[in-house]
Amino acid sequence: MKKHLSLLFASGLYIGLIPGAPGTYGSIAATMAFYLVSRVGNGIVPALHLSVTCLVSLVGIFAAAEVSRQRGEEDPRVVVIDEIAGQLVTYLFLPVRMFNLLGGLMLFRIFDIWKPFPIRRLESLPNGVGIMADDLLAGVYANVILQFLNWLPHR
Repeated sequence: MKKHLSLLFASGLYIGLIPGAPGTYGSIAATMAFYLVSRVGNGIVPALHLSVTCLVSLVGIFAAAEVSRQRGEEDPRVVVIDEIAGQLVTYLFLPVRMFNLLGGLMLFRIFDIWKPFPIRRLESLPNGVGIMADDLLAGVYANVILQFLNWLPHR
């Protein structure tokens, strides 16, 4: 049971098992879910968004560590809960607009793949913490850029 639940959560409800680019699929799924939830609730409550992001991150640490242990890999490709959490961080405290959704998706993927300092160093943290931490910081980088772009006067 533990094995199946860990894979269910770590793979983002099995999105990570889709062949191709599982990290990108996880980011797209997180963006779509974020958008749909914002439409149903007529906006996102920042405290709820932050709480869900923290919960996904915490569950991700344990689920990613277990799947990593089971597969004997440091950061298995099937684990996409880190991309989901990082993508949620990207959208924290931003208005739900197409510019932010698409820009956030692109910026997060760029930082997640490029891994500028000190993102790459975070991967060396033990267990699921390293798997999650680099993506969470990539989300912070993307969020900071979007916050700045949203702050600029629109012309």
